[in-house]
Amino acid sequence: MAPFTFFDHTGDIGVDLSAPTASGLFSLAGLALFEAIADTSGVRPMVVRKLQIAADSQEELLNRFLSALLVIFDDERLLLPHVAIHEMDGRSLRATAAGERFDPELHEGRTELKAVTWHALHVSRQNGLWTARVVFDV
Repeated sequence: MAPFTFFDHTGDIGVDLSAPTASGLFSLAGLALFEAIADTSGVRPMVVRKLQIAADSQEELLNRFLSALLVIFDDERLLLPHVAIHEMDGRSLRATAAGERFDPELHEGRTELKAVTWHALHVSRQNGLWTARVVFDV
């Protein structure tokens, strides 16, 4: 399985993700969120934002983490695909996300995301591999 794969979901866009670690999965999910918004291949880590998130479950943690990144994009127009998880347990994380301001002349826009949904959201570990499914409202 590729690290992440997008799929159409009844007017929304979803992504399936896999990684060897939970922190790797969450980093990849951050990248996937920004890849849904724009081509991030040329985004330089010029600006850094720190995030500290707590939740009652891994699914809630992933939803809150991605929602926080989306709020930063909506408020500041920052593409932050360079995500590093510095500390993480099943209910909290501390991370940084780096990137630069979205510029339509430099970055190919893709999809305007409205929200991270709860529909079909899951995080699991099977056979030593962490997987997740996330659906974004467009």
